[in-house]
Amino acid sequence: MIGLSSIGRTENADLGFFGNLISGFQKVTYKTGLTLTNSFYSVQEIVKMREENIMLTETVYSLKEQVRILENIVNKSDVLETEYEMKKNLSYDYVVGQVIALDDSNWFSRFTIDKGKNDGIKQNDIVIQAVKTEDGIVQIGLLGIVAETSSNWSKVITLLDESCKVSFRDINNDESGIVQGSIDSNVTGYFFNSKVSADIGDNLVTSGIGEIYIPDIYIGDVKEVVKTTDASTQRIIVAPAVEFTKINRVYVLTK
Repeated sequence: MIGLSSIGRTENADLGFFGNLISGFQKVTYKTGLTLTNSFYSVQEIVKMREENIMLTETVYSLKEQVRILENIVNKSDVLETEYEMKKNLSYDYVVGQVIALDDSNWFSRFTIDKGKNDGIKQNDIVIQAVKTEDGIVQIGLLGIVAETSSNWSKVITLLDESCKVSFRDINNDESGIVQGSIDSNVTGYFFNSKVSADIGDNLVTSGIGEIYIPDIYIGDVKEVVKTTDASTQRIIVAPAVEFTKINRVYVLTK
């Protein structure tokens, strides 16, 4: 080609055909090389973007997990603060148990915790929970008692269970009586003195009568006073201090 090109400089030599052929070949070669180069860099960019996307996805998951942990701590902060205040005034030995199962028949009347005989828990031990009143006062709230225990678990019956009976004292009139749960999860009771009447909002605590419940544990407030068929007596309906739908961690007093 070079030789022919040099000849083409001589007079009357026409090599336009060869020049066009070479020019077309160069054009195709250049475009093909440029396309291959761009494709190579494009593949590199795709791989790089895919790696960056994986890293960003992992970072997002990590940040979401951190946010979830922080939100959980924030949501539990009030509960933990309330429990801390209760423990400062608790003069009994206790074991902290985590709820691991709920009874099928009535979810909030019976449940199982992850502590048992190996932790010093016995049958009829009192189960409590820290509660904060509307006035912001932290008290020891009665939840129920241990009904059955094994080496590493215990079953608890709460105030909502009809087999749970507790002797109470109305701190507003200093009169005593009995409250117990029912099949419809209401807590009702009556005074030993049939002539005594209660007012809505009266605070009830354990009286200490009997060998199970220690005195002055907060049971709840009188929500309603209902006359019975016998006009001389009244039945009270109690709003428990403990919110049973949010039970997840409890305190067992080991007497």
